[in-house]
Parts: sequence; structure tokens; C-alpha cells
Amino acid sequence: GERRQVTVMFSDLVGSTALSPQMDPEDLLELNSAYHKCVAEAVRRFGGFVARYFGDGVLVYFGYPEAHEDDADRAVRAGLEVIASVIALKTPVSLQARVGIATGLAVVGDLIESGDGQERGIVGETPNLAARLQEIAEPNTVVIAEATRSLLGNLFELKDLGTRDLKGIPGPVHTCLALRPSTLESRDLVNAGVLGL
Repeated sequence: GERRQVTVMFSDLVGSTALSPQMDPEDLLELNSAYHKCVAEAVRRFGGFVARYFGDGVLVYFGYPEAHEDDADRAVRAGLEVIASVIALKTPVSLQARVGIATGLAVVGDLIESGDGQERGIVGETPNLAARLQEIAEPNTVVIAEATRSLLGNLFELKDLGTRDLKGIPGPVHTCLALRPSTLESRDLVNAGVLGL
């Protein structure tokens, strides 16, 4: 295995279990497929890698297999886009998603399985932390860990959620809500003459 820093995003469809008894299985499958496609498109746009689908959950890596200097930034932008895209989906019932994002060192293993079921084996606390952050997120929100926040600078408007105890994660975890890309970033680019507005 290879040690490297990754930003992991975990996205989940809210309330899909409750929909199961109300919907025809084929319609439910169509709904899940539309949601998966939504997530995959947002992730691809920002250079992420969909590692695995499980039910209505999607595990995504930024920084593996391809690393970028701004993987944390890309992950948060993708997370916000996932929320917006899911809300905009034209489906028989209105859908909501929630996203958790964490950054940290992980050990990257080999490919497990093949084809659409392939999974890059990443071992470490980071994927678990992303999944736990997703669990505490309100519908249609993106919750990020402190290590991710520290890499973002002033690129986003964030709301401090304080520390939380998360199942299976040692010690309290400082969390933030990612609200939207910062307007300061655009202003700085204009002032620097980059955007020329």
C-alpha cells in the first residue's frame, strides 16, 4: 500500500428507506440511478473518483488515483453541486441528499473487484470520518471536518458547528457546515485584475 493524503466525500440519499414501501421497485431503482448519475457527474467535473456505490450511498475520493493541490476545495465544490443537482432532479418525489467530507492520511491498496463494482482499497480513519459526518448532516447540507476546513482558506462561507462525538472516531471532532463558495474570492480576483470586471 501507498500512504497519501486524500479527501473523502460520502454522499447519501435522505429517507430512501422510507420510500421503499411506497414505490414500485423499478421506480425506486430508477430514482437511485438518477441520484447516482447526479453524484458521478458532479464528482467527475471536479476531478474526483467514485470508488463505490452502496445502496443510496456513494463513496468518493479526491486525491486518488489522481492528486491535485486543491483536492479539498474540489471535494467541497462537488459536494455543494451534488446537493444542488439532487434538489433540481425531476422525480416523482422530491429528493434530498447529505454529504460528509474529511481529509487525512490513508493507505491506498489495490483494486478490489473489477468493472463498475471496482473499489480502490483505501484504509484509514478518513473514509469512516466522512461517513460519520454525512450521518450528522442535515438534509441538503455539506458537513466538513477540521482538517478539510484548514485547507480551504477563505474559499467558502462556512458555519462552525462546534465539536461532535462521532461513533467509532476517537476524541471529539470539530465540524463545519460548507454553505457556498465565498464572494471574497471573486472580489479578490477582481481587485487583482485577474477577472478584469
